[in-house]
Amino acid sequence: MNMRFSSRDCFSQNVEDSIQKNISLATYNTFRFAYRAEFFAIADSLDMLKALLAWASRFKHEVTMIGGGSNLLISGDVKGLVIVNRLMGINAREHSGNLISLIVAAGENWHQLVEFTVNQGWFGLENLALIPGTVGAAPVQNIGAYGVEIKDVLARVQVINRLSGDVYWVNARDCGLAYRDSHFKGKWLSTLLITAVEISLKKQGRLLLTYGGLSDRLPVQPSLKNVFDMVCQVRSEKLPDPKTLANAGSFFKNPIVSQDQHEVLKARFPNLVSFRFEDGFKLAAGWLIDQAGWKGKQFHGVGVYEKQALVLVNYKDETADSLLLLEAEIKQSVYDLYGVYLEREPVQLPSLMHLDHATNLETLN
Repeated sequence: MNMRFSSRDCFSQNVEDSIQKNISLATYNTFRFAYRAEFFAIADSLDMLKALLAWASRFKHEVTMIGGGSNLLISGDVKGLVIVNRLMGINAREHSGNLISLIVAAGENWHQLVEFTVNQGWFGLENLALIPGTVGAAPVQNIGAYGVEIKDVLARVQVINRLSGDVYWVNARDCGLAYRDSHFKGKWLSTLLITAVEISLKKQGRLLLTYGGLSDRLPVQPSLKNVFDMVCQVRSEKLPDPKTLANAGSFFKNPIVSQDQHEVLKARFPNLVSFRFEDGFKLAAGWLIDQAGWKGKQFHGVGVYEKQALVLVNYKDETADSLLLLEAEIKQSVYDLYGVYLEREPVQLPSLMHLDHATNLETLN
């Protein structure tokens, strides 16, 4: 569908009243960094979102839309209008044969969606349980776990053009979905916002149990619910709950190296944890960081999680300064040891931040 902004509808007093000024974002990002939004609003309907975008366009404000804030690194005050996506709704359609189509609004909780599909007996999302965040964030990051990525089940994505207000569907194959990446993080970043997704699931399907040792911990013939429960258990054992310890999940992507580079690394480090990926190999970033001696390290109010070196945590800091310095030190350490560059997984807001590079990490303990 195509919808244009209407000045009569968009500039109503209700929209003006919904926009707040100078609001702390501490409760809207799972690192709990207390930077502020110049303007702030919650979009709980498509009409409200259109009106908010029109308001921002009228006053020439930048727009940032966030969901659960669980894959976000806010490192400074955010100029313009910050919109929290709270678009809700799930519609299921059963096709002839084995297929189920779900149209899910972008503000729905991702884990609750996975649990819903498992309870319905629909196959496809069970390996993606307990990933924090909203449905709209899933294609942006092309979330994945235990051998499954959202691109495996994603049919199309509904978007709104933040400049024109047009709302339309984009086929998943055109979204540039790759390892923890998509056009929504790149060329569409400044133009398109996700409002809903369509997911294709199966009433009868094959369980994927070959990743992360799932098969070793499951019955010989596990059910869909068995897999869901085990994924939740495994993730809970090694990853901190953002509600109790501030974090953004996996902080670094698993680096991908060529076959030649992998052979060199394997010769130097026989215990190197890796697995084939396309034409090369994907290395376990957590293993690299752990072997470099970072697991459990703390610096000021942040640190590396004691049970999983891939996760950086915030114990008490209100700003991201120490975390960014810790990130830089970890990257340099891993590069010096393995010749491999680590890339951050969470999206940073604002995208650029001026740091005092004279600061060091000598007080790590």
